[in-house]
Amino acid sequence: MLNLTCALILSVLPALAVDVSGTWQLIVDTNQGTGSPTVVFQQIGEELTGTFSSHVLGESSVTGTVRGNQIAFQFSGEVRGQTVSVSYKGVIQSPTSMKGTAIYEGFDVKATWSGKKK
Repeated sequence: MLNLTCALILSVLPALAVDVSGTWQLIVDTNQGTGSPTVVFQQIGEELTGTFSSHVLGESSVTGTVRGNQIAFQFSGEVRGQTVSVSYKGVIQSPTSMKGTAIYEGFDVKATWSGKKK
């Protein structure tokens, strides 16, 4: 009976994964200041694609993953002629809220961010 219960619980867990597809407004705090970029995600299974848009970095293609309540995505942007690799990691708190940390290679390795789904 215990094995059956465990099997049922494990079979339901993938169905509980959050789909983050849609438009998200982020608040990002870096050592260079605070920004409010927008990310549009398309999620198929665990795979993410999309577009990151900000005043500083412009528009960039995003790739990433969602595993359970963990999200990770990355992209490259350009600041004053220099390419910047950016990676975000975080926790999906609800279908409309997430937060985490970000690394802006060469600029900030301890940025924090939060996001709300529009």
